[in-house]
Amino acid sequence: MSSFLTSISDLLPAFCKGNGLAQYSKQYPSCFFLRVPLHVYLDHIFPCLSLEDIICLRRVNKALFLITHEPSIWGRFLQRMNHHPAVNLRPDIDYTNNYYEIEQIVSRTVSLDDNWRNPKPKVIDRFLVETHYQVLDMVLLPGGKYLCASIKDRGNFRYYIALYVLDHPSGPQAIARVPVHTKAFKLTAKYLRVNGQYGIIVSCVRRRYATGAPVSEFDDPLSQNLPDISQFSGEHTIDGKHPYFSEVLVFFTPLCELEYLCDPYITWGSEEHRRRIEVLDSPPLRFVSSCELDRDVSSLAMFTIDNEAWLTFVVNERYIVFFRCAHHEIITVECTENEEFRFEHIKAILPLPRQRQILVVRQCIGFEVEEWVVELYPFPTHNQEITATHGIVARQVPPNTLIKATISDPDASLNLSTPLPKFQSDPIPPISIFFEHDYPSGLFHFCLWPMYEQTPDGHINYIPRYTVIPTEPPGGITPEYEAEFASAGKFSMAQSCHITDPEVAHVLPGGYRAIFYTTKYDDLRASPSMIKLRRYISPEIQDRSYPEKPADNSLSFLRKTRRKVPNGIYGTIDIPVEDSATFGLGISAITWDESIGRICVAIDGELCVRILDMAKSVEPDVRFDAWKERMSQEIVEQGCWNVTKECIHTDAHNVPMPGGYNPQSRGH
Repeated sequence: MSSFLTSISDLLPAFCKGNGLAQYSKQYPSCFFLRVPLHVYLDHIFPCLSLEDIICLRRVNKALFLITHEPSIWGRFLQRMNHHPAVNLRPDIDYTNNYYEIEQIVSRTVSLDDNWRNPKPKVIDRFLVETHYQVLDMVLLPGGKYLCASIKDRGNFRYYIALYVLDHPSGPQAIARVPVHTKAFKLTAKYLRVNGQYGIIVSCVRRRYATGAPVSEFDDPLSQNLPDISQFSGEHTIDGKHPYFSEVLVFFTPLCELEYLCDPYITWGSEEHRRRIEVLDSPPLRFVSSCELDRDVSSLAMFTIDNEAWLTFVVNERYIVFFRCAHHEIITVECTENEEFRFEHIKAILPLPRQRQILVVRQCIGFEVEEWVVELYPFPTHNQEITATHGIVARQVPPNTLIKATISDPDASLNLSTPLPKFQSDPIPPISIFFEHDYPSGLFHFCLWPMYEQTPDGHINYIPRYTVIPTEPPGGITPEYEAEFASAGKFSMAQSCHITDPEVAHVLPGGYRAIFYTTKYDDLRASPSMIKLRRYISPEIQDRSYPEKPADNSLSFLRKTRRKVPNGIYGTIDIPVEDSATFGLGISAITWDESIGRICVAIDGELCVRILDMAKSVEPDVRFDAWKERMSQEIVEQGCWNVTKECIHTDAHNVPMPGGYNPQSRGH
């Protein structure tokens, strides 16, 4: 409390100091601190305190406990965290009129950063999500609130795509599901704005026999041995004489309807909750479009251009397909091949709609050497063969070494309807490319840093654009090419290489952080046993000419000194015994969110998802909301502050739904 008293000593009236304090206390029996106007606390006192001081004030009395939950206090902390990667938010969130999530963002960000830089990171919190179905694949939306999963029943008869809400006072709940008839894999989900409406767009792949179903035994005697197509792994091609095709499915759910159903002030299963479900005209998760291909599909990625949703994917590791979801338009392109290599396989893609380019990672196999090439191609307008405008060789290794490549998505924090000031001033996240390789087994991390421009006053403005070394133009070297070539080298840099041999590494990427788990080299099952779960901190190696980050001002809102990056950027996560024992049974699906450190793991054969949180956060509770309502009324009645009830507590029931969603205006 010493720092608190020092901060407000100059703000108290003169008669509140020295001997006048005793007379003031006799005349006003209540705590004299409460005689200070409320706006003085919010605008002058609290900005001078650290985060730990605010937490300590909550233990003084009920009134201070109440006002220290004011969102404006935590909004200031959020703006001052320039070296803490902040929690990714849902695009429809309004941070200026939020009643509990801003505090969660700050607490989670600080807790995760401290735990992640710990030489011995550990799981802080864990819980189970009952799915009542076996989980085949899943993806966690940025912010960690929504989980999308591909599920099936025990009898292998019914297959669904399901959507769950994880952060709700009533506990994790299933919101919606849609049948897909066969196993759905390559699941992707992303917040996008389609036709002026924010929502979650989901895509997946399923396989079906070309005949619609296995042919009968009468037509083909061998059909009795034909296995169910859903039993095959989605990572490998199916061998056999029976033809099949891959079908890409796209679903969409409006975010305003999800927020309407997942209101934290509504008890799940109550009459009000059932009424809200009945109000909706259609199920939350709706089918949009699909396309069929006679080859295997990989590397699905979604984006929007001109307010329309597009889906890109790789076919047979050779062709890139651009699918316009609303109009069922398909554009197929092929990357120009180099005669120096025998084979060229596309391992990963990432569309960059802000710069109208697509990032492609290719494995170019020669007779004596293999190159991992990172290239940029322009968006096509029709079926054609495209040539890379920029490219760089990330690494040269012996042939047939690369197993898999994954790319992080930097756009998660750039799609907010009301951007946070922190995101407007902070450096834009980099693009991290992780290569899983063999001979020996390990991981290689390559990074693309965002471009920037320097203002006359010396300020650095980061641009959501990425580049590598430009390719030589067909007409020869030009002055423009030489200028771009001279500066392009500082925007890409190799970060680290980690050898896991004899174990095999499987990475879940992130811009600044990543996790990976190891399995045995000879464990070739679709659900291999996990040996270790490890965290990774990017060393953030940059070219000398790249601008330095702003000064770390962590001490301005934290009393505790921020941990330094440990010498071991790869560290094993301390997992509870009950979880580590089950991980040996086989991992059927795993996903995570970099911003909050939430890891979701599905065990083969279990009907649940295990949630491991690397950060601490207190979830909202209906009882706390009722207590705030009662306490705010008591404070006003006692005359502690000359304010109205609305100045202390905002009734969230009257806050309009995001996106302008109002079911009453639709005639219900």
